[in-house]
Amino acid sequence: MNKRTAQSFALGILFSAIFLWAGSSVIADNEPKQQVTVANAKQLLEKKGYKVLNNSDFTKLSEKKAEVKEGTKEEAVKEEPKKEGIEEKPQAEDIAEETDKSEAKEEKNFTLVIAEGVTPGDVAANLKNQGIIEEEKKFERYLIDQGFHTKIQIGEYQLNGTMDYYQIAKIITKNR
Repeated sequence: MNKRTAQSFALGILFSAIFLWAGSSVIADNEPKQQVTVANAKQLLEKKGYKVLNNSDFTKLSEKKAEVKEGTKEEAVKEEPKKEGIEEKPQAEDIAEETDKSEAKEEKNFTLVIAEGVTPGDVAANLKNQGIIEEEKKFERYLIDQGFHTKIQIGEYQLNGTMDYYQIAKIITKNR
């Protein structure tokens, strides 16, 4: 590149910069300036589905929320056994419900077949559909967070409803 080419190039950049600056300042001056008022802001928010409160309404709402929280704490304290060191004996109905739940979980046996290309989400969805796990997204997140998602192996696995996430993950990654 010779001296004349460099000067022409620099002159071109200079003219481009001046042209862009002039154009942007002309466009910026022509835009109408809108004053945002409180009334306009309220209308816009209400139009979008929000509820606009003034300070006194907000204070009342906060007090009600605090009262509700205190009420639930007091109810929880009332429900606890009054005598320390003495546990309440479970009712026969409670014991029956617990055994029914554990028996129902134990009865859920399932053979999981993992083929090539199956994702952790697919595994979780399959286990959820068969009643082995309760929350699909939670199990998928567990596999990813614990690093099991990259270690899932192809094969057939015997699972049941009593297994926790860790046990299932260890089985499907063949890390017994």
